[in-house]
Amino acid sequence: MRDYPPAFCLALVFVLRCAHGQDLQAAQACTRLDDDAARLSCYDAAMGVRKPTLLKNLPAQVREVTILPAGLYRLTLDNGQVWDTTQADSALAFKANDAVTISRRVLGGYEISLAGHNNSVSATRKK
Repeated sequence: MRDYPPAFCLALVFVLRCAHGQDLQAAQACTRLDDDAARLSCYDAAMGVRKPTLLKNLPAQVREVTILPAGLYRLTLDNGQVWDTTQADSALAFKANDAVTISRRVLGGYEISLAGHNNSVSATRKK
C-alpha cells in the first residue's frame, strides 16, 4: 500500500467534508423515517443518486390495429408508440379506439391489457 503524507490526507478529508456536508445533513434527516422505501428514497436524494423515473403503467388508446400471424397484433397508440404483442390470447381481440394499459413486468419486459379484461399478453415496443 502507498503512504500518503498526512497533510494530503487532511486536505482530502476537508474537501470531501465540505463537498458533502450538506449531503450528510440531509442523509441524517432520513434516519427519522420509519418506512423502508421512503428512507431509501430519502438517502438516494440526499446523496445525489438519481434514477430515471420509469412508468409502471401507461394508459393509452389504440389508434390502429394490424393483425399479425398466429393471433398476434401490432397496435399503434394515440401517443405514437407502436407495440407488437408477442403472445396470443383468444380472449383478447384488440380494436381501434380500445383503451389499453401497458405495464412493466416485475422481471423485465412489458405486457398489454385491454380495459375491462383481467388478461394481458406480453409485448415489445417497435416505435
